[in-house]
Amino acid sequence: MAALHRELWMRRSPGERLDFLLGATETFIGARMGMLRKEHPDASEAELTAIWTEERYRDSLDPEFLARACAAIRARDDG
Repeated sequence: MAALHRELWMRRSPGERLDFLLGATETFIGARMGMLRKEHPDASEAELTAIWTEERYRDSLDPEFLARACAAIRARDDG
């Protein structure tokens, strides 16, 4: 089965592959945001985005930079 999937994948053009991956990424982010909404029902969109950003980038960005970025996202609620 894996060989068939690989063959079908390789038949796609690079643009089709990119479209598929971007769609899958959007779907996964949307699903996680939905879960975050359930976990934090009173949170604003900015707060949910900051929470998602912290989860997604905590292992790959400098903690101080990430904290500043998330503070900037949260500040969207103020303005």
